[in-house]
Amino acid sequence: MSLSFHAALGGLDSVTDRLGAVDPRLALLALVLHVANHGLRSLAWRNVLAAAYPERRLPLLPVAAAYAAGVALNAVAPARGGDAAKVGLLRAAIPGSNVATIASTMSILVLFDMAMATVLVLLVAAAGLVPIQLPSLAGAWPLLLAGVAALAVVGRLVAGRARRRAQALWARMRQGGAILRTPTRYLHRVALVQSAAWVCRVGVIMCLLAGFGLPASVPTAAVVMILCGASTLVPLTPGGAGTQQVLVALAFSQTASAAAVVSFSVAMQAGVTLVNALLGLAGAMAAFRTLRPFAAARGALAAARA
Repeated sequence: MSLSFHAALGGLDSVTDRLGAVDPRLALLALVLHVANHGLRSLAWRNVLAAAYPERRLPLLPVAAAYAAGVALNAVAPARGGDAAKVGLLRAAIPGSNVATIASTMSILVLFDMAMATVLVLLVAAAGLVPIQLPSLAGAWPLLLAGVAALAVVGRLVAGRARRRAQALWARMRQGGAILRTPTRYLHRVALVQSAAWVCRVGVIMCLLAGFGLPASVPTAAVVMILCGASTLVPLTPGGAGTQQVLVALAFSQTASAAAVVSFSVAMQAGVTLVNALLGLAGAMAAFRTLRPFAAARGALAAARA
């Protein structure tokens, strides 16, 4: 018992020492890249919204404020309540807007992120950096076909009653995806901007890896991104805390000490959460035009519940 306690204290001291030894220049660069990621994603979303509401003048600030507040709330709110806050804040900022259209503009960004994440996972798997096995679906075809048939029957029964409402909802959703009807504009104003945001995300992880003396390369940063994303698939803890540290520690178990890996993972998660919280608070204060942080936080939470 005594030996285990002293060993734990020694491991904690090692982690603390490594946190204090991080090059501040790398930490500052990681901060700049993280803020740039926020700005680029806000810009991409603003461009999607501008295509959906061409008759409106949409400054970047209210979009960036809604995005930052939503990201901050997602770290603590259940069921991604921060996304609801994004919609609520923008609905108030854009006269004549509606929930379905704003939500569908968000899906445009999510689709690109899903495509990028899929490519990243496949490249990492092909390189053998992370053992990924695709499950066999041979035995699932009967169940899948039965599910499709059941959905078809239910859809047939409901279609007659809900057709008019569904048509109105579909029209609003199509409005949110208006930028997809101009592929060149989408590539220049959304896809390219989101790609730059992904570069910033990789850059943040590479800076922190280097700062903690771990292998800092694009493939390694990609592995960390995949593991951090996997840790939030099942939200057992806020932001995947604990789960993320275990996964990253397993990934680096053959190349770095446990203290280095844990200190890196803890610092990255804590630092990102803190910066997101500060950006979110600033965004909420800008959205509600107030210098009172508690009032702004309450307003953001109310927007998430609305």
